[in-house]
Formats: sequence, structure tokens, C-alpha cells
Amino acid sequence: MLSFIILGLTAVFVQTQRAFKTGIKASTVTDAGRTIMDMIASDMRQMSDAQNLGVTNLYWTWSENSLQYENNLPFRTNQVDEFYVLEHTNTTWLGVGYAVLNLVPGSGNSVGTLYRYQTNFNAPFITNGLFWPFFNSVNTQAFTNQAYWHRVADGVISLKLRAYDQNGNEPWIESTYYGDYANDAQISYPFSSNTLPNAVDVELAILEPDALAQARSLTGVPKALNDFMSSNALTRMEVFRRRISIPVVSR
Repeated sequence: MLSFIILGLTAVFVQTQRAFKTGIKASTVTDAGRTIMDMIASDMRQMSDAQNLGVTNLYWTWSENSLQYENNLPFRTNQVDEFYVLEHTNTTWLGVGYAVLNLVPGSGNSVGTLYRYQTNFNAPFITNGLFWPFFNSVNTQAFTNQAYWHRVADGVISLKLRAYDQNGNEPWIESTYYGDYANDAQISYPFSSNTLPNAVDVELAILEPDALAQARSLTGVPKALNDFMSSNALTRMEVFRRRISIPVVSR
């Protein structure tokens, strides 16, 4: 009888410890995600227009995405975007951007490391000199220049931006060429000169630490990695969404 009591208590203890560790991991990811969203929102709210023809104020582009399945049906699309904003503080212009460096570019998965881009220039500001280093880096997936790029977080599986005008309309929608893979998403659109959106939606999804470790262990085995990312990772990520109003735009 005593043995059964000990076994029962041990089982309860193990289950409680497992639930406690799971809660700690989820709390860690939640805190990290909220901090990152606060940082992105702060940058977005400072968005400014250059008032110069051809100078980019906001730019984003679709980079890669992957479908996730539940019961063999597509459940959601994890889309990886790269975006850049122009900010103006006193006499200083800032170019700020966010991008994800993929673990296996072109493999169809989208788990990677989030980087933040920043550079500055003193007024008067009349060129795209702040934008081109960002654009060139995301095109080559080269984020090694520490003068511009700073590592923010690992395990980012989705980073999505959508922009809206004062009437809640989206400026441009791609719904045919990429079909279901783009999930009718905006995949590329620049705001330049004196144009800005009224608001933007940002989505960020981060894998839990154990899921990230498992994904990394599958690097070099594209099929196994894609299978894992499209099914098992579905319940092992935290998703954060926020609508951010742009204060400088007239309401």
C-alpha cells in the first residue's frame, strides 16, 4: 500500500513539475514577444514623411512563407515580411527596419532570427541613403554588418505587416500570383514622398524554446524540417498582434 502511495505522489509531483516548467517557458516567450512588439510599435509611431520625391518613408516586402496544417487542412500561413520606416527626430533622420534571417533560405520554412536595422543622417535629407543599405541586405540575406544590424530574438516564425489608409482600405493586395500561399496578403508596397499609412497591423509569432531546439536539430533535413514546421509547431508558438496608429497622419 505504501508503495502505491509513493508512486501516486511521485506521479503527481512529476506532472506538477512538468506543468510548472511549461508555464515558465510560455511566460518567457510571452514576455519576449511583448517586448519586441513594444519596440516595433515605438518605431512605427515615429514614422515620418521625407517630403522629398522618391525618398522611401515605409517599405515592406514579402520574403517567404509556410503553411501550417491541422487535420490535413491549412490552418494558417506564417508569412515572413521585411519592413523599413523613416523616422525624424529634431535634425536627425533615422532609417529603421526589421528582417528575419532564415535558417534554411528557400526550403519553405520560415523560422529564423529577427534583426533590427538602424542608421541615421543629419538634415537636410534628400536621398534614399538610409534605405538602400537595408534593401541590399535583405535582398542578399546578409545581416552581418554590425554598424546597421543588431540581433533581437531567435525562433521567429512569422513577421507580417499590413497597412491601411484613413478609411481602413489596404493600398495594394496580391491575390492571384501567389494564390493560397500568400493568403491574399500585401506582399510589397512602398510609401514615398509625402505619403504615409493611417495605421499598420503587425503580427509576430515566436516558437517556444523546445520547439526551436527541435527545428534547429532538423536543419539540413529539409523535408523533416518542413513537416515539423507545418504540423507539430502549430501548438508550440506564441502569436502577437497589434494595430498601430501613425500620429503624424491627419485623422
